[in-house]
Amino acid sequence: MKKETDELGLAAVYLARALKEEGCPICRRVRESEERWIWTVLYELTGDPELHEKFAQSLGLCREHAALMAQVVEIRELVTPTSVARLYETAVSQVLQDLPRPNRGPCPLCELAEEAAERESFFLGKLLLDPEFWEAFQRSDGLCLPHFLRVWRLAPEKIRPSLLYDQRERFHRLLQNLRELQRKERFDVGEKPTEAEIRSWREALWRLSGLSFSEPLIKRS
Repeated sequence: MKKETDELGLAAVYLARALKEEGCPICRRVRESEERWIWTVLYELTGDPELHEKFAQSLGLCREHAALMAQVVEIRELVTPTSVARLYETAVSQVLQDLPRPNRGPCPLCELAEEAAERESFFLGKLLLDPEFWEAFQRSDGLCLPHFLRVWRLAPEKIRPSLLYDQRERFHRLLQNLRELQRKERFDVGEKPTEAEIRSWREALWRLSGLSFSEPLIKRS
């Protein structure tokens, strides 16, 4: 019980911070978990036999997470490519052994991301019972559809009606902004679109599919 209380308290700190940022807070927390995994692996675990076994089974990371690993190495210049080479030596060796029928298992970082999404969604659902946290949530950009569905599934029954109402209101506003953006951009309309209307098409992309990030979120020197 104490462990869960401590974890909830820690989650509250990170989720409160994520609520102040742009876009879905769960997307942001999952991405931060992915980056931390990459940091830990490249700094500390490239010699770990269990990790090498996972890389042999998965034949490395999926395309999305392989690109993220490249970003962490190249953009931040915090680790040398040697760490990646050490891990992928195992994956490439396995491919050569299995050709022409290599069997690719699940990406280890996809598995971690799924666990992170479930964990963060569970904690957010519980935290929303707190009136102050609920107010912070309402001031935020709210959830993307995939993570709303997950949070709603895991949230206590007491908060579900409010959570559903909040999400419906966000989609109503988005729909109105999308319509107004189209109307005001007609040549025969003199009104200028509002900032919310200008941003609406981008919001629609992340609101329905989830938030993506162009570079690593964790800043280290």
